[in-house]
Amino acid sequence: MKDLKRQLKENKIGKLYLLTGPEQFLIRYYEKEIVNKLMDENSKAFNYTVIGDKTSINKLSDAVSTFPAFCERRVVVVKDNSLAKGNGEKEWNAFFESLPDYICLIFVLNEVDKRTAFYKSISKHGFVVEFKRQEEDALVKWVMNVFSSYGKHIGKPEAVFFVDMLEPDMTLLMLEINKVVSYLGDKTAVSREDILNIVTKSVKTKIFDLTDAVSRNQTANAIRIIDDLLQNKEPVHFILAMLSRHLGILMKIKKLEEKRVPQSEMAKIAGVPSFIIGKTRKQASSFTTDALKQLIRECMETDLAIKSGKMNPRLALELFVIKWKQLAVSASRK
Repeated sequence: MKDLKRQLKENKIGKLYLLTGPEQFLIRYYEKEIVNKLMDENSKAFNYTVIGDKTSINKLSDAVSTFPAFCERRVVVVKDNSLAKGNGEKEWNAFFESLPDYICLIFVLNEVDKRTAFYKSISKHGFVVEFKRQEEDALVKWVMNVFSSYGKHIGKPEAVFFVDMLEPDMTLLMLEINKVVSYLGDKTAVSREDILNIVTKSVKTKIFDLTDAVSRNQTANAIRIIDDLLQNKEPVHFILAMLSRHLGILMKIKKLEEKRVPQSEMAKIAGVPSFIIGKTRKQASSFTTDALKQLIRECMETDLAIKSGKMNPRLALELFVIKWKQLAVSASRK
């Protein structure tokens, strides 16, 4: 991403790009930046093409062979994942090598298999940028800057609190920022109370809060979070699936702790944002490996009991939380 920033700053835009990764906000942002660097609004009508439907390499060849009109460059954006799965490396090499100098071909794909002929070829002939989820420090700084662009001030502690309430997804964060800005009206300072009043916590964050409350032996708080999830009409099966997923993460953390894996690597392997890995490790320390295995089995049995109609969903969740608490307490005694 730093290299792409430099290219934009120096106005040295290449012929071929692949923008991919989970952070869709940044992908959209840099796609737009590339296009805006190469042409003005009037030129876009003649020289900017977006291919979103299924296409073929032959049709794509026709699109990039069209000469630009009233502009030096032509931009073709491809948003078709299926295209990247077909054709051989020899065919892709020939296609990419034949791209005219006036073209800027941008592939925008949510995910891409690095083993495919397409990826190997585009890596060789073009510029690949993977937009990963941003770290907490970067997100906090970005949140503060966005609020500032709206004429609002948010302190760093409040920005950290804001980021921690949500998934590390910039699109979601942007939506919540807009909600807070609208809520503030003429008020310029963002307080923690404002955030609590208007920001909707993500389900994953609520699940983390739930597991944290149980691990801390805060049963009443855990039940309150369950009530909140159910009132928001979150399906019980989804809640259990999220709890099971979280237990699986705690199990991974336990094994990584045994292998003395560094915390930075631990976050990547376990699939946990680096800024909450410390809290996750603390949760994992509340259980033995056997207790976590038992909880995963209990979670599956609870799900089956609900689906078969043997237990009331809310009661089943409460009983599971109580079992979780018992195993956490048992582990701490050991």
